Amino acid sequence: MRICIDARSLRDTPTALGRYARVLVEHIAKLDRENEYIIVRRPSSHGPIAQQANFREISLPHDISSVQNILWGARTINALKADIYHSLFHFLPTGVRAGSVVISLHDFIWVDHPALADGRRWRTMVKGSLGSLGIRRAIDHSDHIIAVSESTRQVATDAHGVASDKITTVYHGVAPEWRTGFEQPETPLPEALRDRRFIFSLGNSLPYKNLPRLLQAFAEIADSAPDLTLVFAGRGEGKQHLMQMARSLGVADRIHFAGQLSDGEIRACFQHALFFAFPSLIEGFGLPVLEAMASGCPVLTSNCSSLAEIAGEHAVLVDPQASASIAAGMQRLLTDPELRQQLADRGQHRAANFTWQASAEQTLQVYHHLSTVT
Repeated sequence: MRICIDARSLRDTPTALGRYARVLVEHIAKLDRENEYIIVRRPSSHGPIAQQANFREISLPHDISSVQNILWGARTINALKADIYHSLFHFLPTGVRAGSVVISLHDFIWVDHPALADGRRWRTMVKGSLGSLGIRRAIDHSDHIIAVSESTRQVATDAHGVASDKITTVYHGVAPEWRTGFEQPETPLPEALRDRRFIFSLGNSLPYKNLPRLLQAFAEIADSAPDLTLVFAGRGEGKQHLMQMARSLGVADRIHFAGQLSDGEIRACFQHALFFAFPSLIEGFGLPVLEAMASGCPVLTSNCSSLAEIAGEHAVLVDPQASASIAAGMQRLLTDPELRQQLADRGQHRAANFTWQASAEQTLQVYHHLSTVT
């Protein structure tokens, strides 16, 4: 088969979507040396994802979710005459043609919760309308859908009418380098965090990440732990608002913005943090939770969407809509070192169930199934 994988969600700036695209393609390459693969990329300063005879890459300038791609991206892809075209994000170019068309469906945030996807009203209106339309189109025009969690699959079938035989759940994995005991050069903790007791938070600052409630919860327990710091790491679009909020709550000197960290620095933070706090309102998967668990870091996360599914009984689950619930979960972890150790141990066992090899194998099974029915 000739299989075209659209990996334009991979950018030079690290994101969970980009990690999924890069690592999945790497593992498919390890497993399949027979079929022909064409990987669609955005222009990048990095080299090819997979360097082997049956893989080649082409570059397209537009983001996979851009209007330009949706309107005009099909011309180049159709010329490839692929047996399977797989978009690793839930958008498709208009008029895309292949023997079978597959999308990876991550979440329905833009369809069901557009206000949580962007904090700016005009962008929410414009991007929400386009995003909702784009996702619905992709679902309707795909031959098969890969959902990244059972939660996403359930929303697709129950709320959006996707036939159950059209959608398959394929979980993300966690790479070996996140696991404790993996032999690799140790990255030092960022200097500003050395000799500090801290709670670690990671991700962008869009509304669905729920960072203001996390900050409010931290303020509620701050007096009981005067030497404690809350660390926000990741893209800092909301830094100014969070800092203003921290000042009004009287905890500005207890907040640290670490900015964009390397994977090695993130691992070091997981290994030194008291726990990882990730109380998102909604997630398609929640890869940082899995990576924290693999690193032996206790986790506090939400009791809803995919987060409860992925973490299971191996984390402290809280109601992300209530700062009091988040604060109570934080207090439990702060005051119970035995619980932290139990969760660290159990989390590593839980994370061991998720591998990128399994993700790649199950994705290849979808391709094989489609090749036998078309």
